Amino acid sequence: MARRRPTIRDVALAAGVSPTTVSHALNGKGRVDPATRDRIAKAAGRLGYRPDRTARRLRSGSSGTIALLLPSVEPDIAHDEMVSLDYYMHLAGAAARAAFAAGHPVLLTPPLRTVDDLRDLGVDGGIVCDPSPDDQRVGFFDSLELPVVTVERDPARPDRRWVVRSDNEANTRELLDALAAAGVVRPALIASSGGWSWAEETAAAYVAWCDDHGREPLIERASMRAQERSAYESAGRLLDRERPDAIVALAERYSGGVLRAARERGLRVPDDLRLAAAVDSPQARDADPPVTAIDLQPEVQGAAAVAMLVELLAERTPAAPQVTPAVLRIRASTRL
Repeated sequence: MARRRPTIRDVALAAGVSPTTVSHALNGKGRVDPATRDRIAKAAGRLGYRPDRTARRLRSGSSGTIALLLPSVEPDIAHDEMVSLDYYMHLAGAAARAAFAAGHPVLLTPPLRTVDDLRDLGVDGGIVCDPSPDDQRVGFFDSLELPVVTVERDPARPDRRWVVRSDNEANTRELLDALAAAGVVRPALIASSGGWSWAEETAAAYVAWCDDHGREPLIERASMRAQERSAYESAGRLLDRERPDAIVALAERYSGGVLRAARERGLRVPDDLRLAAAVDSPQARDADPPVTAIDLQPEVQGAAAVAMLVELLAERTPAAPQVTPAVLRIRASTRL
C-alpha cells in the first residue's frame, strides 16, 4: 500500500503548533518565533512534508511556474528539427537552472494554437524564443495579462521592452571585418526566409556592410525547414551563379549544406572558398575543416531571460531591453 502523503496537520501535530502557524512558518508569512520556525522546519523535514502546489495555487492564484516556448516550423512537432537545435538546448538548460535557483518550476510547452492552450497550462509567465512575424504566442500572454519575455525581438512588436537579444548588427559586422582582414573581397550570405528578427537584422547588417565597403551584396535565401538540405540547394544556386570567395551561412545547420555544395563543385575550404556561420553549433565545430562561427552564448541569454521574467513576476521593473554578448570563434575555415 502506498504511503499516505504527510499533510500540514501532521507537521503541526509533530511540532506542537497549529496548522496556521505551520503555514506561516513554511511560507514566510506572519510572525513566528525563530525557535518555533526551526522546530517546524525540522518536523517537516523529518516527515518528508512537501507543500501541495495545486492547493497553494488555488489559494493564491499563482503556480510559480514559468513557461518556455521554443519556435516551431513544422505542422508535426515530431518532425520539427528546431526543438533539437544545439542553440535552443543550451538556452533551455540555462533557463531551467536559473529558474530552479530562483524557486520556479519550468514547463517546456508543446506548440500553442489558442489562448486556451496557454490558459490550461496554469503558468504565471513565459519566455518566447525567436517569435516569428505571424507568431500569436506573445499575444496569448498579453490576453491573459501574464508577463512575457522574448529572446530576440518580436517582429510584430519591435518596440516591446521585455527582450533579451544579441547585437546581431555588431556581430555581423565583426565577422565580415574579420573576413575582409583575411583577404575576402566578395562575401556572400545564405540568409533565412521567414522574417525572423535576428535573421532580418543580420541580413540588413550584411547589406549595410557591403554598401559601406563598396561591395555588391550576394544573397541567397534558405529555409528554416530541413536546414542542411535547404542550405545545400541555396549554396549550389549561389555558387553556380556567382563566384564569391566567402559564404556566411546564417542558421545553425546551414554550414554542412554549404560545405557539401562546395565540394561537389571542386571547391576547397578555405583555399578556394572561406566559410563562416552566424550561429555556432556542433556542425560548425566538428566540421572538416572546423567552421568559424559567432557564439551567441545561449546560456547567457537563457539565464538573462529568466532573471528578467522573475523580476516582472515580483512586480519589479528590470532593466530592459538587454543585449547579451557574443564571441567570434575563428577556425580553420577562414584561415589560409
